[in-house]
Amino acid sequence: MKSILKSLIILFIYILPVNAACDFLVDIGEKGGKLFDKYGPPFPDFPGSFIMPSIGPEMCPNDNLSEAIAIEYMFLGEKPEDAVLAGIKMFALNDEKNTESNKLTLMKYAKKVYGDFDTGQNPQIYNNYHTWEKNNKFILYMRMFEEGDRISEQLFISTKGYDKKLGEFYDKVEEADSKAELGIE
Repeated sequence: MKSILKSLIILFIYILPVNAACDFLVDIGEKGGKLFDKYGPPFPDFPGSFIMPSIGPEMCPNDNLSEAIAIEYMFLGEKPEDAVLAGIKMFALNDEKNTESNKLTLMKYAKKVYGDFDTGQNPQIYNNYHTWEKNNKFILYMRMFEEGDRISEQLFISTKGYDKKLGEFYDKVEEADSKAELGIE
């Protein structure tokens, strides 16, 4: 009896964080399917990519995320119906006082869903990043102070393969922009 109870408690501990995570409707490497059916087609971004914006409460109704937590789905492909999800970025929409980041909402979500990490004695001055690899996912939480004490805070979710594809894609976009600025074809 004790071993059954112990097994159930361990199972509950491992299942609880999974249930707490946002329901993004599609997984990395999948086409937009359910997401597009529910919210419509994505918006064109750079040629060969699409984005689909959302807000925290829409995808994460049980996680106490405010409307100042934005979600951006990043798709790669030539046509929306063929594009696959390459990454999901959640980020704080801060005002000049960094109101959302100062609430530690996104940091607390990242810790709850992906695992605790050391933020020092005062998490509000955390100026660093942390990565996890869970369930074949690559997760990056970043909170950095920028010019003028503005906080840039985001949580990025992908896989190693799609993270690499996104990096290569944006490198090509940047290279094309540089050539266009210089007048080189």
